[in-house]
Amino acid sequence: MIQAVIFNLESALLDPGGHGLSQGIKDLFRWMGIDVSQQNIRRGLGLTIREHIAGTLRLSEVRASWIDRFGTEPGRVDVDHICAELVPVLRSLLQSSTPCRGLDKALQEIRDRRIQSGATSAFTSDLLGSLPRRSLEDHVLDCTVTPCEVSSGRPFPWMVYENAHRMQVYPLSDMVKVGDTVADMQEGRNAGVWTLGVLDGFMNRMEGGGPGEAAYEDQRKEAVYLLKRAGAHLVMDSLADLPRMLREIEMLQHTGGRP
Repeated sequence: MIQAVIFNLESALLDPGGHGLSQGIKDLFRWMGIDVSQQNIRRGLGLTIREHIAGTLRLSEVRASWIDRFGTEPGRVDVDHICAELVPVLRSLLQSSTPCRGLDKALQEIRDRRIQSGATSAFTSDLLGSLPRRSLEDHVLDCTVTPCEVSSGRPFPWMVYENAHRMQVYPLSDMVKVGDTVADMQEGRNAGVWTLGVLDGFMNRMEGGGPGEAAYEDQRKEAVYLLKRAGAHLVMDSLADLPRMLREIEMLQHTGGRP
């Protein structure tokens, strides 16, 4: 039986689709004179903020632009500086946060079934302290773990383990990790828990897709493939599908299935 569901806090509650964070990083780089594509910025979604910035700077075209602009390789000090400049942007993002589609239905199912709810985050505890309490009143989680509370964030499993420890959930095969990034899928599989991919946010970040039902279906198939390749056991359209997915996982458990 499922004992706990662990969400990606940003995708579920703070910044569905990662659009606010992506735009904030893009605007900050542009202010510094570096043009970074949305595609390159989105590659790091799900990772800790620091690793997201560092990974973006390691991309060949971004690195080349940085060297052309500043005459030196981007280094640790530059990552520190960008992260510091990003803090006000993130605080503003948290102030205007809205939950993703289907979260209310998912949490109601969890409460009705007395399943615990937790979350892992890419944001620090200090930043999450900026979130107005009114934003959380209807979306209370039993446990939230940030990267600064463990040795490393996603894709490492430590935040999931800490959720399990605090909520006293065992075995880990009774936990479900839900997210819409590659890092989420890797985090869940590395932790040895059931891992669910959410198409909503993932597809919103994909390039192309053009008008028409055929184009949408092609994009949807590609998104399902990419999430499963990253580690998803199952994929759902939105969090509104979570009740059905939990029943499907429990059916797999009853027939001997394990994550």
